[in-house]
Amino acid sequence: MTTTSTTTLVDTEKPPVDINRITEQEKKELVIADTVSVLSDTTLGFASGSFIPVKSLHINAKGSPVLRLPLPLAELETTIHNFDGSLAYTSTRAKKSSGNCVLTDADGKALIGTQYFFGPSKDPVLSRLDVAEGQDIKTVSKWTSRDHKFLLPDGRILAWTYKKEKGFGAQGAKGTALVLTLGDKRLAALVRNDETRTSGSKSCSAGNGGELVLGEDVGGKDGVNEDLVIATCLLMLKKEIDRRRTVQFMMIAGAVSGGS
Repeated sequence: MTTTSTTTLVDTEKPPVDINRITEQEKKELVIADTVSVLSDTTLGFASGSFIPVKSLHINAKGSPVLRLPLPLAELETTIHNFDGSLAYTSTRAKKSSGNCVLTDADGKALIGTQYFFGPSKDPVLSRLDVAEGQDIKTVSKWTSRDHKFLLPDGRILAWTYKKEKGFGAQGAKGTALVLTLGDKRLAALVRNDETRTSGSKSCSAGNGGELVLGEDVGGKDGVNEDLVIATCLLMLKKEIDRRRTVQFMMIAGAVSGGS
């Protein structure tokens, strides 16, 4: 890419966050977070003995590859399918330049809306749209962190973390998966490997989909509904993409300033 075309890209496309507002420490954290691979394997043989998989969904999202201009993704819809291939949920953005989205069920009923922010001083907020009084779920983690916690209306904390364990990797070896917990209880895991990740994506892709395995506690007495698991998981994937895009913009800006 020439300096002229790179400069044009920087001028016409805005990064997810104003790079000039990012501290050097935050830049380091973003680079480290983006370079940690997200590898996992089959949904059988989870290391946590208390986790019993009872349902499998597939999140259809190609994500963002490493070698790509930091443009917003063109897809406005992310579909989530049941194991038999039937549609279960759809997450829809109004426009490419916004991360705000609405999760609907297979019948089109609005369930959860996400007001999305990426950067310091602002945190994403998820709101239930299927109850009269409404309920907000807020993130309570540092914006540069890969792991994120969500504060439920009743004060409990949901946490998505990247876990490396035996059984997540190929042939039962160690690998990394995106795991959801409530306290010390594992609720779900997003598994992305050669067999389960969205077709067309790779292990180095950011924000790509895969097999979302739900445990027996989802929708149970703990009151963590399936749609909330999906909405928070999709937010995690969006953050993966925006970390990737921000790092790409940082690299382009550095190349432009270094060549001027």
